[in-house]
Amino acid sequence: MSELNRRLSALTQQSHDVAVVLQPATIKPLPKKRWWYGVVAILIAVMLMVALSYWRQQSAEVVAPALASSASVAAVAVAAQPQAVDSLTDSDRVVLTAMPKAEPAIETLEMEQELASSYEQGYDSGYQQALAEQQAKDIAIEPPQEAKVVLVSKPLPSSLSIKTVALTPSQLAEVEYRKAEKVLRQANSRQAIIHLEAALKYRPQWVVARQKLAALYYGRGDNRQAVAMLQQGLQQQPQNTELRLTLAKLLVNEKQLQAALTVLEQPLKVDSIAFLAMRAALAQQLNNTALALTSYQQLLLHDASDGRWWLGLAIAQERSQQQTAALTSYRTGLTHGGLSAASQYFIQQRIMALQTQRS
Repeated sequence: MSELNRRLSALTQQSHDVAVVLQPATIKPLPKKRWWYGVVAILIAVMLMVALSYWRQQSAEVVAPALASSASVAAVAVAAQPQAVDSLTDSDRVVLTAMPKAEPAIETLEMEQELASSYEQGYDSGYQQALAEQQAKDIAIEPPQEAKVVLVSKPLPSSLSIKTVALTPSQLAEVEYRKAEKVLRQANSRQAIIHLEAALKYRPQWVVARQKLAALYYGRGDNRQAVAMLQQGLQQQPQNTELRLTLAKLLVNEKQLQAALTVLEQPLKVDSIAFLAMRAALAQQLNNTALALTSYQQLLLHDASDGRWWLGLAIAQERSQQQTAALTSYRTGLTHGGLSAASQYFIQQRIMALQTQRS
């Protein structure tokens, strides 16, 4: 403790002996504030913002209408600044997506400093360079989240139309008939028969199809089926002379002359020369004189210049004991054509015989 007290006493004594002299500190004066630099920077920034806004408005008014006529897809762009959206009209909101996107508003401090620096070097060079750099950046980045883009596309007209068409029985029969003709050109009579039978199921009264089907059956040696096919048609159409004539020819080929004549007896009055000629010839051959006489008279009503009809009529008249009428018909036949040499010789012999009987 004695040592501690000694040191404290020495320190106190020393503080009384040394006089403390206080000296003022040397401080450098502050430089004058260049406040006008800040004012200039603010003015430059304001002017730059006004110029950018005017440039964007002019570009939109010039470019957008030019591309509006050729664009097929449009986009509705809503500006990022909420306070400016309400003042836009509907026509101002429409901007074509094919149009390069206008540069966004310069809002960052770094961009303002860059453009302000370039503006001091010259508006035309520095501003355009900075604008080009910003546009290049915009291509690689997505649009601001505040902007809303709505794509509107026109519906394309449909080029495919599916329609169900119900064919009538007559049309279905026509389809089957054409198929039959096609396979017949390929010499496939069996398949042609199948198609013709189908055609007749759709259109039972189709005479041509029935005749062709009967001919195919007959050509394949199925005579019974050919006759049955024609008879079925006559049951549906009793007055059809074409079916009767076809059936009669088939029966004549089979040496069934009486059956053929029976088919041709009805109807009595017809307009078909082929039908009447075959009926008259069969009636003459089978000694059915009355039917032969009627048939030849009907033939002469159609064509009085055919010598064959006059010859047939003369024979029927002679068999009916009408010698005077027969003699006249024989002589008339000689004055018309259509007769063979043998028929002409026969007529001359019959004229001489009738003249002898009269004398």
